[in-house]
Amino acid sequence: MLWRLGTLAVALWIGAQPALALAAAPPLDWPVPNGHFYTQGNGFPPGTSPMGFIIADDATARLWTAFQRHGGVSRLGYPVSQRFLWDGFVTQVTQKAVLQWRPEKNDVDFLNIFDDLARAGKDDWLLQVRSIPRELPPSFDAGLSWSGIIARRLALLKPHPRLEAAYRAAPDALDLYGLPTSPVVDVGPMYVIRLQRAVLQEWKSDQPWAKAGQVTVANGGDLAKEAGIFPWRQMRPVPPPAGTWLPRPGEYVISGQATWYGPGFAGKAMANGQIYHPEDPMTTASNAFPLGSVVRVSSPRTGRAIEVVVRDTGRFPYPDVLDLSPAAFQALGGSLEWGVLPVTVELVVPEAPPVSSKTQSPPAR
Repeated sequence: MLWRLGTLAVALWIGAQPALALAAAPPLDWPVPNGHFYTQGNGFPPGTSPMGFIIADDATARLWTAFQRHGGVSRLGYPVSQRFLWDGFVTQVTQKAVLQWRPEKNDVDFLNIFDDLARAGKDDWLLQVRSIPRELPPSFDAGLSWSGIIARRLALLKPHPRLEAAYRAAPDALDLYGLPTSPVVDVGPMYVIRLQRAVLQEWKSDQPWAKAGQVTVANGGDLAKEAGIFPWRQMRPVPPPAGTWLPRPGEYVISGQATWYGPGFAGKAMANGQIYHPEDPMTTASNAFPLGSVVRVSSPRTGRAIEVVVRDTGRFPYPDVLDLSPAAFQALGGSLEWGVLPVTVELVVPEAPPVSSKTQSPPAR
């Protein structure tokens, strides 16, 4: 998609950074009690961070069983959220769908996520930032039976045979994608149609990610997460459950940028419960490593390296990998006026607190 160009540029920049250590690539996912742990949707380059998302069964919801029943990773993509409550139901986001546990049927429903995006006032964002057209008015279905609504909605695909073929090629497309909710729209480099749970894009010319005539899918779960309609704390990755991993030295190394945070947070509790002191040179916030981890930070700009402890987390996405205390930022050779330093970070000592699907306490919407 068009927005992947920014991601590609970041990836090329990251690839130019020196690695602190070379080790065999770590596993990207592994089984955990009553479920599975995935790092692939953590928002960092694959294999650079041990953080991820658990999808599991428990007494509240059998999401792992439902995930597998409905096709697993190949059909739904990787999990990209913790559990949370949405409209009163236990919910978990995957790349391609949003799963809602329905106890009355002992299974999940797929959320009509683009309907929820519309209700959240995100139609302008979808149109301007992602070139996704607005929904048709409700009057489009006036006077039709349910079978008539389905027929009329599916007919919106017919002017573009490639889009129609891609839709019908998906197993249970009505379940996974939902019905079309817009006509096919020409947005320059592609034709786009909005569905209840996804977006189909037919490319008119060759792109780095698609050939002319190829149809790609903009994943509903990923877009909803990017749009920010879900509780942000439950969108952050968590550490692997205790006892399920044993990292080797030099196994997790990530390059990105470090920032600093200061006076406005002084005296407040950090994520680990300790009070934040900006003058402490051992403190950093990170979403890429578990709380309590010791990480080694080096900067090619200053030629210095320090070790700090992950004591906090924050609302900052990759390529921001650390938010250092001012004292740590300066110990790394940075001037506070710079604000940002390119860094490479190596996990030295992991300290993963016990985490399970039961500890992912879901907040209400």
